[in-house]
Amino acid sequence: MQEELVSRLMELFARTLDHQGTCLESLELTYTQAKLVWRLSAGDTLSLKEAARRCGVDPSNLSSVVDQLTERGLMTSRQAEHDKRVRIVRLTGEGVRMRKRLLACMKQNPVVESLSAAQQKQLLELLRDVA
Repeated sequence: MQEELVSRLMELFARTLDHQGTCLESLELTYTQAKLVWRLSAGDTLSLKEAARRCGVDPSNLSSVVDQLTERGLMTSRQAEHDKRVRIVRLTGEGVRMRKRLLACMKQNPVVESLSAAQQKQLLELLRDVA
C-alpha cells in the first residue's frame, strides 16, 4: 500500500508540474518569478527579506528576480524610508493582474478537473490534513 501511495503521489506531482510549466510558459514567467508573484497579495508591501521568507529562498537569490519583475512592470522596488539598506517590494496593478492570470491558469489543472465536485471536496479535506 505504501509503495502505491508514494507512486501515485509522485505521478500527481509530475502531472501538476507539467501543468504548472505550461502555465508559466504561457505567461512568460520563470518558476521563481511565479512563486514570488503568487506569494504576494494585492496591497502587500514587504521587505525583500520577508518576500524571500515567503518564497523559501535566501534574499540574495530573490534580488535579481525582483529586478526582472520590476523591468516587466509587474513589481515596484524601493528603499525603505526607515532604513536605506532595506528593500521594499510590491506588486503593481499589472502584477496583481498577472497574479490573477497565474492562479486562473493553475486552477485549470486537468487532474483536479477530472474529479467530480464530491471527489474534489474529499481531496481537499485530505490535503488539509497533511499540507
